[in-house]
Amino acid sequence: RLEADGYDEHLGEVLLQALDGMLAPTFGAAELERARRQVTDDLADTTRKAPYELAMDVVGALTTDDQFDREAVLAEVAKVDEKQVRSYLQALRDEGMRVQLLVVGNMGKASAQDLSAKIATRVDRVLPPADARRARVIMAERPVEVRMRNPIQGDVNHATLNAYQYGVPDVSERVRMMLLGKMVENPVYDSLRTKKQLGYIVFGFVTEHVDVLELRVLVQGDKEAPDGVDVDIERVLEGFGADLKNLSLAEFSKWKSSIRSGLNHKDQNMGQEADRYWAQIVNDGLCFNRKELALEYLDSLNSPKAVVETFQLLRRENRKVSVKMFGANADPALLAAPSPVPGKPQPVLLVGANATKRRLGSEGGASYYPTETACRITK
Repeated sequence: RLEADGYDEHLGEVLLQALDGMLAPTFGAAELERARRQVTDDLADTTRKAPYELAMDVVGALTTDDQFDREAVLAEVAKVDEKQVRSYLQALRDEGMRVQLLVVGNMGKASAQDLSAKIATRVDRVLPPADARRARVIMAERPVEVRMRNPIQGDVNHATLNAYQYGVPDVSERVRMMLLGKMVENPVYDSLRTKKQLGYIVFGFVTEHVDVLELRVLVQGDKEAPDGVDVDIERVLEGFGADLKNLSLAEFSKWKSSIRSGLNHKDQNMGQEADRYWAQIVNDGLCFNRKELALEYLDSLNSPKAVVETFQLLRRENRKVSVKMFGANADPALLAAPSPVPGKPQPVLLVGANATKRRLGSEGGASYYPTETACRITK
């Protein structure tokens, strides 16, 4: 991905020069070694991120077919040589690339189209959308659990991250999940942070992972080990589900107003405007009227019934991916699989994100969520 901003007079030429440098870079062994050291230092320095951020990286490596964990990338960076890099760059030109361009600002339509045509001539083979590589999210058809040590040396904090996959939503499902994300914030924080004081970092939220919506709850702290925190999270969600069924129309209207306010929030600068458009371009969804569709559906919701049913479906399918990261002072025995709980389905239990990813996606039979965007309303 290349970005350039500034006055439009020479912006196109700057972008073309950068593209030429990316497709046919001039470098030798010394430059490659410097780049290798920099990448290695960045990846090896685990203190650049908090434990909960490292846990979120693990979820990405676990469930996305084109992502890999930090240790796997470090191992490959150490092995790559100049010949392999040049071979990869040549393969990019031979096999082709998907080219997408967004211009926002004072560059005219004709100039933008001319720039697009020039960019296309720099690429030997431009791939159509159907032939381009798209990241796919692996479906957790049974619960998945990763048990691992906090990779930050000497950090006593545990991190527990539970991600509950919903799937690829249409606009109406997206609105219902947005409502759930808003509603779950306070119960998660009040119970796990304020009452139980499990850590200073406690969040409950809905997020989009590639094209898949997920409800996530994360806790970072040293008071309680991840197995206990996992039980606490499940209890909070059970209580939330019970309260949701008793939500009054007045309370539901307040939550709708909150979502409506967020949807109507205007871009504050050109960067935000570009990000909003680019999100619809990069996934080939082109759902530029999603805000209008979302508002239309939101206005049609007269009761919380559909939101309650969405949460019940999320809990019933239980496509749960859990990362349990144990702090430096934790007993090493805790990293092993716990004793089975009678009457409960046992999750896929492995130590380390990359091992679990291989189990999920590379031993046959893995299911993936679709990559198409659903730009429509369903009741």
